[in-house]
Amino acid sequence: LKAQGTKQKHLLGGSAVGRRLLAPMCGIFAYIGDRQAVALLVAALKRMEYRGYDSAGVGIHGTPIKICKNLGKVKGLETKCQGESASLEGTCGIAHTRWATHGKPSDENSHPHTTADNSVAVVHNGVIENYMTLKAQLTKKGYVFVSQTDTELLAHLIQDLKKEMPELTWTQIVAMGMSLCEGAYGVAFVFADDPDLIIGARKGSPLILGVGKNEYMLASDGAAIVEHTKDVVYLRDGEIVEMRRTGYNIQDLNKVARETRGEFSPRVPGSPQKIRENPIVRLELSLEEIEKGGYEHFMLKEIMDQPNALRNALRGRLHCEDGKWSIKLGGLEKVDGQNGTLDRMINAKRIIIAACGTSAHSGLIAKYAFEGLAELPVEVEYASEFRYRRPIIYPEDVIIAISQSGETADTLEAIKIAQEHKALTFGIVNVVGSSIARLTDAGVYLHAGPEIGVASTKAFTGQVIMILLVALQVAFHRKTISQEQLNTYCEELEKVPTLMEEWLAPLAAQATLMAKYFRLANNAIFCGCGIQLPVALEGALKLKEISYIHAEGFSAAEVKHGPLTLIRNFIPCVVIAMKSDPAYEAIQATVEEFRSKDAALVILTDVGNTDFDEIANFVIHCPHTKTEFEPLLTAVPLQLLSYHIAKMRGCEIDQPRNLAKSVTVE
Repeated sequence: LKAQGTKQKHLLGGSAVGRRLLAPMCGIFAYIGDRQAVALLVAALKRMEYRGYDSAGVGIHGTPIKICKNLGKVKGLETKCQGESASLEGTCGIAHTRWATHGKPSDENSHPHTTADNSVAVVHNGVIENYMTLKAQLTKKGYVFVSQTDTELLAHLIQDLKKEMPELTWTQIVAMGMSLCEGAYGVAFVFADDPDLIIGARKGSPLILGVGKNEYMLASDGAAIVEHTKDVVYLRDGEIVEMRRTGYNIQDLNKVARETRGEFSPRVPGSPQKIRENPIVRLELSLEEIEKGGYEHFMLKEIMDQPNALRNALRGRLHCEDGKWSIKLGGLEKVDGQNGTLDRMINAKRIIIAACGTSAHSGLIAKYAFEGLAELPVEVEYASEFRYRRPIIYPEDVIIAISQSGETADTLEAIKIAQEHKALTFGIVNVVGSSIARLTDAGVYLHAGPEIGVASTKAFTGQVIMILLVALQVAFHRKTISQEQLNTYCEELEKVPTLMEEWLAPLAAQATLMAKYFRLANNAIFCGCGIQLPVALEGALKLKEISYIHAEGFSAAEVKHGPLTLIRNFIPCVVIAMKSDPAYEAIQATVEEFRSKDAALVILTDVGNTDFDEIANFVIHCPHTKTEFEPLLTAVPLQLLSYHIAKMRGCEIDQPRNLAKSVTVE
């Protein structure tokens, strides 16, 4: 990469090469301090295993930098590191769990990646979209690539820039190098010639700085940091951090790159200079929350934890005084410009919900809640579709973004599109301090606690209960429900966690029994109507996610328009048939159709309903609650059934194949 002083002679812009990729959030951890690094690095990778990966590796500072990588699980890497313990001594290092996007899973494609002389090493989350262009230029200069990854490019790019501009600091070099890269990244670099330096940077992919006593950590997940410190700094998009044992320095990456090139942004004379402040905040996470607590799998722990998670979601938000109930949501009271968030929601022209996967299913429940309670028109969009068309958005619209992690790349892009059209953006997320929480105009947290299992359970019910709270609050202020109606709704909602808690033990036993009959199935059908249709879709998703059984969800009233051709003898058909459903009679007719085809019927219905006792193979009786709140309960047996089927099939429940917890870059 030719350079003259700090002026580059070549252009590296242009469109991305090749197809655009979806990459899940891999694991990054970096440590600098006084303790031996390798054990800390491996332990941190174990904390992030739930995110999904195919290989792992560590890099320890030395001259040259020492690398140990392994295809497969972190346990294999740990064994390999123990065999090379003498050569892996050092108190500064980086580590990574990789999910393959460029190049197949292999030792060569695992991170960290280095230069030929091991003088620069890097770990990277994300996708460098113009890596082929950059790689071609570096190859012409004689650089040899030993992997198929886009990440290896970064090590060679940084080395080349340093050769051309040796007078610059590593921070300046990294800023310049990363500014040439299109796409998304979270990176951490170590350098053989500086034993007291780690440099990190982020664009699109999250990074958290852990602040300890004479030691610092950088991670893509708070779970990797919490056992060392709860004092953290959330790096903002486009920031670069320099970590030394004596402290850290966070700067705007593009500003550093511009100033290094001798370019300066124009500033209006007399205008105050904006100072970037990244406060140290407390990590809202405990070590106990990210351990199994006696359960065989995280997923089971999280299913059984749902009553507690729902209580946490309601705590401090439901109030009763003198017989009058009220809802208090700080996110709705946050002032946005001249009008409060609640005012803008009350007067909204339309609500658009943008989400992916399980969060999209909770968004469909939100449609029923907002339209039924608040009489507001609602559209539900897959964020991955929303961002690739030209949506018609008005300033009077409200865009609700739903995401467990708060880092979902497609949902973040949907928010940015909405903000370009001056619409109000409102986030519903679980992870405190996440990108969506910081980007949206206002929002609410689930307070469900960390969800480690890849298949979402308590985050789903947490999203639903939070949606219901927001819908009730908006409906009351729009005067579409009265104080008396609000009282009834709040009284019933407060009972739901206890109803669920009392139901869980017998339900788990029933789900275990049913799983014995259905564990060998190859296909399954889930049906529901109205507000239960999203629950059916979610049930089908859970089963396919963790048991690898092909499952589809349909409207029970729509089955006769095509999907009925799939029904044959012994195929499991799970039907949600609550008597409160306006389409109950249509659902009964669908059940009769399934019975005539000799399907294996599982019916989920109200306590005391005997309509299906002589028809179904299994009947699950759900506790009574308000129609709008029923999805909070009906989702649980479908989660347990999926879990026990997957367990009996010997599947990797917490880390299902080909899936990761969060898709953070395109």
